[in-house]
Order: sequence, then C-alpha cells, then structure tokens
Amino acid sequence: MDDIQRLLIERACERLVLQFAQYNDYKENDALAALFTDDCEFARPLDPTHPYYGRTAVGNIFRNRKPIMTQHVMTNILIEVVSEDEARGRSYVTMISNPDPDRSTPKEGGGIFFGAFDDVFVRTAEGWKFKKRIGSVALHQGGHIPQMPPATDEERGITK
Repeated sequence: MDDIQRLLIERACERLVLQFAQYNDYKENDALAALFTDDCEFARPLDPTHPYYGRTAVGNIFRNRKPIMTQHVMTNILIEVVSEDEARGRSYVTMISNPDPDRSTPKEGGGIFFGAFDDVFVRTAEGWKFKKRIGSVALHQGGHIPQMPPATDEERGITK
C-alpha cells in the first residue's frame, strides 16, 4: 500500500468519526445508522459494558432516546491503517448537552463529558463503515450524569 492509499483510508475513517458526531447532534438517525456495518458492535460512552449489536439496534438507540440538545466535539483523531480493508482508531469526545432540544436560540450547557471512542473500521461495498465503536467517559464536569435504564437483550440486538 502506498502513502496516498494510506492517507485516503485515514481520511475516510476520520470522516466517519466526524459524521457520527454531526449526525448525532442533529438527530439524523438514519444517516448515523448507515455509518455502521449490518453486524456492528456499539457501546455508548456512558454504558460501555452493555454493547448493542447490529445496525438496526444501533439506529434504534438514537431514534428512541429522549430529545435533548447535544454538541459533540471530536479531537485527537488517530487512525492506524491495518490493511487495505481494515483500520483502527481512537478519538477523544467532548460532549455538552441541554435538556431543551430546540436549537433556535443559544442555551446554557449542562454537564460536560470528556471521553473517547475506540473504533474498528472496515471497507465494505458501500465504502468505509464502523465495525466496532466502543465509547468511554473519563471525566465529567458539572450537571448530572444521565441514568440510562438498562436495555433489554432484544433492544441490544442479542438473539437467543
């Protein structure tokens, strides 16, 4: 693989990281779900030990959540190309929120969360996708930490 190929893969994966944040903030749930493979694994930063499996389950997390305003800032995006069809990455996420989902006027932010995403990217027939995305929170400033009710195995995409 030459340097140009490596850079193109890195850029495609970096773009997924940024698209995830933007689609999440603007509630573009179908576009967000389309960033993942059909057989993906995803764990929310505030609940990293209970991953969701499959694109449908991941999409439902965002479709079914209570509307709030969020703003995600992605930084320190580092992509390591493993092969022409796989890459791994880590990025830092800073997220601030407000319970009012209306973006028409500026709002005071609530808590600020600082964390990371560890990603596995794969090339598919539709382009690069998240195969695995595991979030974590390292620090929290102000506001409250949302208590998420545990999802059922069915909601998490676990079939028996």
